[in-house]
Amino acid sequence: MIEFAPISLPTFLAEYWQKKPILFRNALPDFQTPLSPEELAGLSLEEEVESRIVLQHGAQDYQLRRGPFTEADYAALPEKNWTLLVQGCDRLVPEVADLLNDFDFLPRWRIDDIMISYATEGGNVGPHFDHYDVFLMQASGQRRWLLTHQDCHEDNYIQGVDLRLMEKFVVEDEMVLNPGDILYLPPKVGHHGIALDDQCMTFSIGYRSYRGQELWDSFGDHLSENAEFKTLYLDPELNAGLAPGEVTLAAAQQAKALFEQKLQQEATLHAWFARFATQLDQTASQMLPEPLTEEETPSLDAFIDALYAEVGLIRDSVCRFAFARIDHQVTLFINGSQWADFGVPAGFIELLANQSFLTQEMLEPWLDQPSVQALLFDLWQLQFLTFIE
Repeated sequence: MIEFAPISLPTFLAEYWQKKPILFRNALPDFQTPLSPEELAGLSLEEEVESRIVLQHGAQDYQLRRGPFTEADYAALPEKNWTLLVQGCDRLVPEVADLLNDFDFLPRWRIDDIMISYATEGGNVGPHFDHYDVFLMQASGQRRWLLTHQDCHEDNYIQGVDLRLMEKFVVEDEMVLNPGDILYLPPKVGHHGIALDDQCMTFSIGYRSYRGQELWDSFGDHLSENAEFKTLYLDPELNAGLAPGEVTLAAAQQAKALFEQKLQQEATLHAWFARFATQLDQTASQMLPEPLTEEETPSLDAFIDALYAEVGLIRDSVCRFAFARIDHQVTLFINGSQWADFGVPAGFIELLANQSFLTQEMLEPWLDQPSVQALLFDLWQLQFLTFIE
């Protein structure tokens, strides 16, 4: 876990999370970046990897280029004032995914991904604000951050630039981050980070943001998919002499009452949100591992023998596991689906959802249970879990 000094974790959660920025000096003092700038650039050459390069030519003159890139693209770049950004590095490099274990003080299902940026001296992506929470960790080199709470609204942006950059940016705070420092920013705080050298690498641990419309649409889809909302609309009490062309407020309130009735069904609401929270975005869905074929799948007995012999199991970094206590029962959710649990004990479902890897020591108390063996076999066949190498 990151070090919260000089405050405590409870203080951070109560007073800072989604409320105001805070800088943690030396939060991960022993951190060593698992990727070099050259290796990060290598990822950006791949077709399936989302990458961007931002060049600054003048005070408000920025150019955005989208990958995949080529070695010739890099050879043509200037010496200074450019930034490479690679999205979803936790899905691509297991050592980057391991960093998420240091942020387990927040729900894992809230995490979106880890973006890594490399910048030459002067490199930056311009002043902007986001709609999500983010921890900005300095991995190597130095970066100066400028912050503001002013003018963080949709109309304040530079015209004619592909990036959504703030035209008016009144600096309220300034700080220089060194390796191991972490800056937390809640949504809608303006920030502008400028690399101070050619070794500047920043890890952005971003959290999902949900707009009300997205939640509403998803809940409707859930009800439709499960045929859970077939209650008929009934008219309010009608009076003689009504105007036949009028839709009355009372009629609309009847529809509202119908919605409220469904929203008050907590088990339905809970199951939907657990599915929603673990749903993969389109990019992640395309990165799911290929399931084992029938020819590649050994017998259950052979798998069980391997469970006892191997170091343990590790979750595929693309997958999203979670559990929910619904109607006094612990239910497993994976990648937007309520998962068949084969009748495994609640304690094992919690362990499976809480841990990104399961060592032999963690598994030992459960391995003699056929239900646990069946669930693990199911997830291994899908390659959602693989043996630790």
